[in-house]
Amino acid sequence: MFLKRLEIVGFKSFADRIGIDFVPGVTAVVGPNGSGKSNVTDAIRWVLGEQSAKSLRGAKMEDVIFAGSDSRKALNFAEVTLILDNADQRVALDFAEISVTRRVFRSGDSEYLLNKQTCRLKDITDLFMDSGLGKEAFSIISQGRVDEILNSRPEDRRTIFEETAGVLKYKQRKKKAEFKLIETDDNLNRVLDILHELDDRMEPLQIQSSLASDYLTMSAELKDIEIAVIAHDLRHFVQENLELQTKLEELKQIKLSLQSQIDELERNIQQHRKVMSGIDEKLDTEQSELVESSSELERLEGRKLLLAEKQQNASQQISQLKKALEEEQLKVQTLEVQLKTNSKAKSEKLAQLKELRAKKVQIDHVLSKSASEVEEEIEDLKSTYIDLLNEEATMKNEMKHMEQQLHFELVSSEKMIADYQEIKDELEKLTIRKNELDPLLTNCQKELQQKLADYKSKREVSERLEGSFEEQQTMLQKAYQMKHQMQARRDSLEELESEFSGFFQGVKEVLIARDKKELRGIHGAVAELIQIPELYMSAIDTAIGPQSQHIITDSSQDARIAIDWLKKKRVGRATFLPLQVMKSRKVNEYTLNSIKEHPSFVNTADKLVNYLDGYQIIVENLLGNIIIAKDLKGANEMAARLQYKYRFVTLDGDVVNAGGSLTGGSVKQQSSLFTRKAELEQLNVKLVELEKSVLEAEVSVSKRKLEVQQLKKDLEETRLIGEQLRESEHKLLSESRECAAIISRLTSQLLEFDEEKNEKNNLHDDLVRKKEQTASRSLEINESLISIQKTIDELQLLKQQSLQQKDKFQNELGELLSLIAVINEQISQLEKENVLLDQTSVMSIQKVETIQKEIAWYENDDQYGTSPEELSKLIEQHKGTKEHLVVQIQSGKAKRTELAQTILQAEIALKDLQQQANIQLTEERTLDIKQSKLEVEMKTLQHHLEETYEMTLEEAERDYPFEMDEDLARKKVRLLKRSIEELGPINLSSIQEFEQVNERHSFLTEQREDLLSAQETLHEVIKEMDEEMTIRFETTFNEIQRHFKVVFRELFGGGHADLVLTDPTSLLETGIDILAQPPGKKLQNLSLLSGGERALTAIALLFSILRTRPVPFCILDEVEAALDEANVTRYSDYLKKFSDDTQFIVITHRKGTMEGADVLYGITMQESGISKLVSVKLEEELVT
Repeated sequence: MFLKRLEIVGFKSFADRIGIDFVPGVTAVVGPNGSGKSNVTDAIRWVLGEQSAKSLRGAKMEDVIFAGSDSRKALNFAEVTLILDNADQRVALDFAEISVTRRVFRSGDSEYLLNKQTCRLKDITDLFMDSGLGKEAFSIISQGRVDEILNSRPEDRRTIFEETAGVLKYKQRKKKAEFKLIETDDNLNRVLDILHELDDRMEPLQIQSSLASDYLTMSAELKDIEIAVIAHDLRHFVQENLELQTKLEELKQIKLSLQSQIDELERNIQQHRKVMSGIDEKLDTEQSELVESSSELERLEGRKLLLAEKQQNASQQISQLKKALEEEQLKVQTLEVQLKTNSKAKSEKLAQLKELRAKKVQIDHVLSKSASEVEEEIEDLKSTYIDLLNEEATMKNEMKHMEQQLHFELVSSEKMIADYQEIKDELEKLTIRKNELDPLLTNCQKELQQKLADYKSKREVSERLEGSFEEQQTMLQKAYQMKHQMQARRDSLEELESEFSGFFQGVKEVLIARDKKELRGIHGAVAELIQIPELYMSAIDTAIGPQSQHIITDSSQDARIAIDWLKKKRVGRATFLPLQVMKSRKVNEYTLNSIKEHPSFVNTADKLVNYLDGYQIIVENLLGNIIIAKDLKGANEMAARLQYKYRFVTLDGDVVNAGGSLTGGSVKQQSSLFTRKAELEQLNVKLVELEKSVLEAEVSVSKRKLEVQQLKKDLEETRLIGEQLRESEHKLLSESRECAAIISRLTSQLLEFDEEKNEKNNLHDDLVRKKEQTASRSLEINESLISIQKTIDELQLLKQQSLQQKDKFQNELGELLSLIAVINEQISQLEKENVLLDQTSVMSIQKVETIQKEIAWYENDDQYGTSPEELSKLIEQHKGTKEHLVVQIQSGKAKRTELAQTILQAEIALKDLQQQANIQLTEERTLDIKQSKLEVEMKTLQHHLEETYEMTLEEAERDYPFEMDEDLARKKVRLLKRSIEELGPINLSSIQEFEQVNERHSFLTEQREDLLSAQETLHEVIKEMDEEMTIRFETTFNEIQRHFKVVFRELFGGGHADLVLTDPTSLLETGIDILAQPPGKKLQNLSLLSGGERALTAIALLFSILRTRPVPFCILDEVEAALDEANVTRYSDYLKKFSDDTQFIVITHRKGTMEGADVLYGITMQESGISKLVSVKLEEELVT
């Protein structure tokens, strides 16, 4: 392999494209200082992947692009292509020739191409890795690289030797293996964490699963027996029901017979009573006639006696009646006046009522007119407003389009006129046009450079903003995740709290019963009613222990009731603390004073907790005699001082018990009832803070997102403008170069100009007219928009006023309704008074008429009726009628007595039959009730059979025959049910959950083994890599060391040099020191050598490396600058010696080196700031 060709364009001082063809041997690139010859070395380093602008003698990567000169403008990109001959397949690509290209643009974009195919930088670095041709390889030594190699730290210097040894690919593989090992360790830790968590779940799940299995087994056995018993009972009930049905039918027949007899008797009694009723009616008639006859007789006799008296008192009575008549007539007149007054008042009230109702209708009309009508009108106007806005936007677009067309036509016309003038004026006009194009092009390029700089600046800002935005988004996502985790944890804790999870079964049942109001006087568990500060959580939790689940009650009676309830329900046990009888237990003040000064003393436990009023006695009973200490040592000292009479608990939860025993150590971290409650409170506080933070972060992210979007939009606009400017630049250049061709081409178009001009003028006039019309319409739309907006504002104001007016009308309506109600009440009262007055008036008028009749009667001479003789005759007639009626009545009473006796006997017989019927009815009802109960039991059993076991009686009898003793079967059912109840709450899903957890545990166990195996394999791989790198490095180093000693003596003509490992025990990390002792000098530090000695030492190292591992080509940039002529000659001879195996490209200005070169390329700067290439083969020169 060798370097075949190097192509450069736009790189540093190479403004124009150049190509350097290399041949095997030594190629020298020469030129004066500042001509740009070292840029050839930089170009090769750059195309091979150099990423440091500083290494290329620049501040930023865009500095490698030709920046322009006094006579040449700057370029917008740089490109270098390196072509290699790969016939020997040294590089693992199936190509005889390899081209590597790198481009960079001023926009910051860059491209890499391998054989003209886009690729990545990594593809290029991997291609040349360990080939000796990498950008860090010793085969490319630029200016200053000599001192860098000699002055670098020993550890940094080993990179050259690693490249020569070919271990870089192994280092890369080792890094990948180490990265995979880290991932494997992380995965293994996660698997172990999950396994640890599953181990915690396995045991309780296994217990629950076992209980669930026992439950299912007992439930299956219970099902078999219970179904058989139910089927047996149902069949027995069916038989019993048939027997009851038969008895009921018999009773119904007896009932029908008795009812028939009862009906017959009732009909007879009814008939007798009907006859008796006729007799009673006749007797009543006769009795009435007797009473009337007696009354008439008495009246006639009285009339006869009073006749004379009446004749005497008639005149006196007439006078009194006339006086009463006058009073009643006056009363009637008064009543008529009052009626007229009331009627007038009523009419006035009715008129007022009508007026108020009319006003109410008006207010109702105002109120009924909803604001929605105004709102609908506003919405219609808004819709019209939006339509007009759309139309306005369309008009603006049309205006813009027409302006663009006018501009285009104007530009086109100007161009046509200019072309016409250019053609017409020939060379003179062409020159003028050329002079016009130059400043335009210059301005375009300046503007383009400005836009490119603007684009780059904005892109950097955009990248920073996007980075910040992504960081904020990541933080927000983490906050969301934390929020969801905290919410899930809070919900889990709240669920545990609501289910009283962690409490003993008996305590849990009592607390649930308290919440259901089944038990009274229950305050709650100690853990519910005490709050512990976080600092003392471990100490108090340890101190109180299981007593945290003791239940506080009002009295001992409440505790006994709860204990009886627990016994009855068989749901466990609990300890109760009745407030009524609990006593305080405290450390006396004298004892406390004796230890208060101890540095480990904190306080008694009851003083460190928070609780509600009323529970002090409980807290003092449970915690008053427990002392909290800071540490175990201090607790032990204080306990000894108090002769171990009290219990001490440390902040870490260690205990010095009364009596001297100690409890402590490490326990598995788990959540207690107190910590759960405290954690729940902390979670609620943290969630509020986190939600506030999330809200602020969301606002910040949204704001930053808008900034990024706006900046991207600006970037895109700038990019588009830059492309337009670049296109304009290209057009101007083309136009300038093709002026002559344009003149020739436009000559044939001169005849078409006039016609085209007319068409353009017509088109221009049309566009101007349309533009004016559009502008006029746009003005109209704008005025309409202003008008509509004003109307909308007025309607909004009207809507607001309407709402305010509506409230006023609402108040007025309320007052009107109250007033209408009052007037209605007044009218109703007047109507009542009028009715009363009408009645009184009618009575008074009737009384007047009666008095008038009485006066007329008294004044009439015929008022005395019959004469006394006629009265005597009538009296005798009535006496005869009275005696006849008395006889008839006595006869009727005798018949009625006889008939009553017959009815009585029939009623006695009827009562006897009814008693028999009631007895039958009672027995029938008893059987009905029994049958109903039986049917209820049957339905209950059938429902239980169908709902619980989903089968019918026939299926139960067929599939579950009753083959046991009945009492034994029922006893077995009771025992099974009791056993199932004693199992407590059953989690049936625990079986499947246990299987899933167990399966997952097995899977994760396999994963753990696989990860452990992978971990071991990766360790082996890393070990193998280390061994391979160690062997390769040691072998290569020893060989370079051996060659270095020889080459150094050859180059210096004597002396001594060596390469020494700084840490021979660690070949993978050791640095490398260079020892040099030129002839006639003592061994000394490299920094004390002269410049020439230092350069020759570095060259000796280079040739030692090349002798150890020849490379296809080597680039040396003025490495011999510090050598004297003799050493230059030795250096040149060595180049010749190695040139058969290695191609050398030498940047030099030394004559000795030039003489030893096969090909010379000269780099000159004929034009300021621009490097040019001149080449000559020395063999040809020698021949000529």
